[in-house]
Amino acid sequence: MNYTSSFLRTLTVWPLLILTLACGAQTPPTPSTPAADFPTAAVRASLDRYREPTITTRRFKQPDLRPLINALPAEFHVDTAGRSVEDRPLWRVRWGEGPTTVLLWSQMHGDEPTATAALFDLFNWLRGSGDGLDDLRRTIAERLELTFLPMLNPDGAARFDRRNALGIDLNRDALHLTSPEARLLKGERDRLDADWGFNLHDQGIYYSAGFPAEKGCVLSILAPAFDWEKTMSDRREDAAQVIALMNDHWQVDVPAQVGRYNDDFEPRAFGDNLQKWGTRTILIESGGFPGDPEKQEIRRLNLLGLIAGLHGIATGRYESFPVERYWEIPENQSNGMHELILENVAVERKEGTFVMDVGFRQSERTTGPANREYTTSAYVSDLGDLHTFGGFYRLDLMGKRVAAGKVYPGTLTANQLSRLDPRELYAQGYTAVRTTTPLPDHPLAGRLRLLPENGRLGGAISFGATVDLLVFDENDQLEMVIANGRVNHID
Repeated sequence: MNYTSSFLRTLTVWPLLILTLACGAQTPPTPSTPAADFPTAAVRASLDRYREPTITTRRFKQPDLRPLINALPAEFHVDTAGRSVEDRPLWRVRWGEGPTTVLLWSQMHGDEPTATAALFDLFNWLRGSGDGLDDLRRTIAERLELTFLPMLNPDGAARFDRRNALGIDLNRDALHLTSPEARLLKGERDRLDADWGFNLHDQGIYYSAGFPAEKGCVLSILAPAFDWEKTMSDRREDAAQVIALMNDHWQVDVPAQVGRYNDDFEPRAFGDNLQKWGTRTILIESGGFPGDPEKQEIRRLNLLGLIAGLHGIATGRYESFPVERYWEIPENQSNGMHELILENVAVERKEGTFVMDVGFRQSERTTGPANREYTTSAYVSDLGDLHTFGGFYRLDLMGKRVAAGKVYPGTLTANQLSRLDPRELYAQGYTAVRTTTPLPDHPLAGRLRLLPENGRLGGAISFGATVDLLVFDENDQLEMVIANGRVNHID
């Protein structure tokens, strides 16, 4: 089997569903009321139909969303509620006429766009009809008033950067309110005296659901604390129960891959303070899903969770989910996963030969004048005994030795690169080439590491090193190559 550059993109969902050795398998809640009031099968069947087709990657910008905002029908009340530091509009979208107010905001960190895409999917879903779900939409519309602040940090999104144009983390500006974006969010909460809040984020892809780790966190959740004592007030318990309801649905798709954040109180954060101000607040973080680098599957799970959660709030169905179900969700761990773990690797050093596990993770670098493209670079994320860590892919290399790969001489154009035979380069110990321009989607990108003109590889297998590996079998024959964290078997 040849694991090329398409490895992460071509993994299908089914292997994730059959991995049952989870870190604390989660037992789905058993509601005390019948589940028939939520048309689960019909909702699931509808999700792909309402996916917004113009959003396909994570690095979309506010101008990409403007036509979608302008096309919303009259049932959506759209206005510009404020301006960003760099004078971009901060949109407010309102839908529904019910007495219970719900505030939903996304992308307060500019490089966390998954939920923004999911909100536009939700807009499509809310405006749908004739699919057997009109009663569900009517229930939500009559009982809830939804206010959305999609892409709260458009300046950061333009750069694909966490912080706003002032360099401020908006999620640490809930009290000082230095930023206009933070003032808008606080103002909307106060204007609505919001009963509920959905705080929608992305997290790093290497979180695990529990530790020791087997599986990564596809989603992480939290009903944030509002004081140092982590008091569970009635309203915080309400938020936890809605999370338990949503988790019941997510477990069907990603069993044991939902994690719960540590609930240490952060006095500057919006989630913690909204909870303190009386808004039942639910944090959803989109994590990592093998084969889904643009988080399109996680986007679908966001949409499913939001529809189920809003229905649960509108009907009070969440009250049938005990708070204990929330606490049963395993706590996530920020560095519990690696992209690739090589077990029992014989690493030769000047001090001798040492058998160890080697972990790899990928870092991203945004490229291009519009900040829409990116390249990835695999590095050694850990060495030693890694049996308590999870890996999206892992190999046991017992009895095999490894050597560091080298960089092919010179700098190549795309055409020159296409004429190379990776197997011939492997035989000479080369695993990487320098290119004149970034070529992240080149067909050879998974078989060779593509470096910029001044790029280098580490010469030793050491912690933090950017290194490729040549793997030799028991007869000292080249068996496989690890190029930029991708496994390539020699045919």
